[in-house]
Amino acid sequence: MMPNVLTIDLLRHGETTAGSCFLGSTDVTLSEQGWLQVQSAIDDQVYQYVISSPLKRCVEFAKLFATNNDLPLTVEKDLREIHFGDWEAKTAEDLWQTQKSELKAFWVDPVNNPPSNAEKLSDFKNRVDQSFSDILHKYKDGKILLVTHGGVIRQIVSNILSIDFKSSQKIYLDYAGLTRIECYEGDSSLRFINQPIRR
Repeated sequence: MMPNVLTIDLLRHGETTAGSCFLGSTDVTLSEQGWLQVQSAIDDQVYQYVISSPLKRCVEFAKLFATNNDLPLTVEKDLREIHFGDWEAKTAEDLWQTQKSELKAFWVDPVNNPPSNAEKLSDFKNRVDQSFSDILHKYKDGKILLVTHGGVIRQIVSNILSIDFKSSQKIYLDYAGLTRIECYEGDSSLRFINQPIRR
């Protein structure tokens, strides 16, 4: 008898109205282009469940998709993006003018040089890992659409592949990029990352 397989499609939100900046806890909506991006990313896909970060750039699309497809939606507060503290909603260009040394230090070693008043990396990792573990315990098979953030997706992938935070920052994730995780018999594997769905 074949084991039950749980497939989780991690969908990064689309482009937002805030543009390119340190966007963590700041709650903004998708731009018109962002809506098109996420809609086209999962066109014609079939899911049994929808899970979402509570932030608008994720949950507004998740709610619409769940409603249109008559699917249950679960909003998981611990799948929100990391909080960037004093850098929230600021661009790298702005910070380069005012906090150049701090920004350079962050790029070289983000673990030991976080923005002032930012969420502790250990707290972020713990809440994301626990939330994903809870999902794996709750759902044993079927297909989940999980709408969340780049930082959250990197942390989930890092946990599965046992790579450190600094290395995970080399993983580029497009707006509306899809990453697929397959889970069976208590083990999780990475099927693909930042790619269109393969029909």
